[in-house]
Amino acid sequence: MKQKSLIKDTVKIFRHNQIVQMATAIFIVMNVTAFIVYFFEHHVNAEQFKNYGDALWWSVVTVATVGYGDIVPKSEFGRIFASLTILSGVVMISLFTATISSVFVARKIKESQGLQDITFTNHTLICGWNPSVEDVLRIFDRYNDRAMQIALVNEAQPERMDSVINTFQNIQIKFVRGDYTREAILTRANVKEASSALIVPDTTGVSTDEKTLLSLLTMKSLNPRIKVYTHILNRENRQHVKRANADEVVVSDQHVAFFLANNILYPGASQVAEEMLDYERGNDIHRITIPEKFIGKTFGEFFFEYKKEKNWTILGLVNEEETVSLNDILSHDTSGIDAFIERKFREAGINVAEKSGMNVHVNPPSDYVLQKKDIAVILGTLQ
Repeated sequence: MKQKSLIKDTVKIFRHNQIVQMATAIFIVMNVTAFIVYFFEHHVNAEQFKNYGDALWWSVVTVATVGYGDIVPKSEFGRIFASLTILSGVVMISLFTATISSVFVARKIKESQGLQDITFTNHTLICGWNPSVEDVLRIFDRYNDRAMQIALVNEAQPERMDSVINTFQNIQIKFVRGDYTREAILTRANVKEASSALIVPDTTGVSTDEKTLLSLLTMKSLNPRIKVYTHILNRENRQHVKRANADEVVVSDQHVAFFLANNILYPGASQVAEEMLDYERGNDIHRITIPEKFIGKTFGEFFFEYKKEKNWTILGLVNEEETVSLNDILSHDTSGIDAFIERKFREAGINVAEKSGMNVHVNPPSDYVLQKKDIAVILGTLQ
C-alpha cells in the first residue's frame, strides 16, 4: 500500500509540476544523446569517448550550451547529431529557465494577493483588521527580542497589507486574504503549526462578536494547543467567548469607567495609569524570570533590590499554572444542585464562568515567599 501511495504521489507531482517535467525531459535528452553519440564515436574516437561516462559529460556540457570543447565528436554522424543536440539544448534550457521564472513570479503574485499557503511554524495569527493592529505590530517590532513570524488573516485590500508589511521590516509578516472563520483560510495560514492568535474586530467586513466566537471555535478545533486572545465589542459576550476556551478576552472600552471616575475621585491616578500603558513614553512593562538567588526569599527583598539596582518597580507576579473554574467542577445535571451552587457563588460576587491560564498577583505582600513558578512583571526599561 505504501509503495502504491508513493507511486501515486510521484505521478501527481510530475503531472502538476512544470519544473519537474522540464527537468525530466532534459535528463532524458542528455542520456539519449549521450548514448547515440557514444554509439557513433567510441570506434572512431575512442581516445575521447572511452566510455559512456565521457559521452554523458559531453552531452551535459552541450545541452547546457556551455561548450568546453574538451570532448568533441569527429565522425560525420556524430557532428550532425551534435548540431541537433546544440539546437535542442538552447530551446530546452530557455524553456526551463522561463518555467522557473514563471513559477516564482506566479508564487510572488499569489503571495502579494494573500493567496499563497504559509509555511511559518510556531507563529502568531492576527485575524481581522482595524487601526489597533498596527499599534500591536509596532509594539512587537519595538520590544520583541526574537524574529517574530506573523500571519495577517483578513479581507483587506492587498495593497494595504503590502504597505504594512513594508513598514515593519524587523518582523516576518505574511498575508492571507479571506474570511478567517473558514477552515480553508485558517489552514492556508498554517494554524495547525501556530503557537498563538489574536482575533480583533474587523473593519474590512462585517465585524461581530459572533464572528470572533466562530473563528475561535474553528481555531481550537484545528489546533487545541494554540493560545487564542480575543477582542470583543459587547461585554455581554465575554462569558460565551470564555466558555469557548479563549485564553484571554479584552472588551472594548472596559477601562473607560476607571479613567472617567478616577479623574473625579483621584485626579492624577488615571494619568499615571495611562502613562504606564503608553509604550511611547519610555515606561515599559515587561515580564522577567526571577533569578535563582531570590527563590525562597520574600517579595519585599526582591522588590527593594531591583528598585535600587535597576530602578525597576515590581508591579506583581504571575504564573502560568492552569486554573480551574467552578464550571469544570459542576456536573451540569438537571438536579438543580449545580444551579443552586452557581447562584450562591454569583450572590457572593464570584464569577464562576471564567478561567484563565494565568494566575495574577498584583502588589503581593512584602512577606510573600517567591517560588520557582513565579514570573515578575516590572515597570522599567530593559538594558
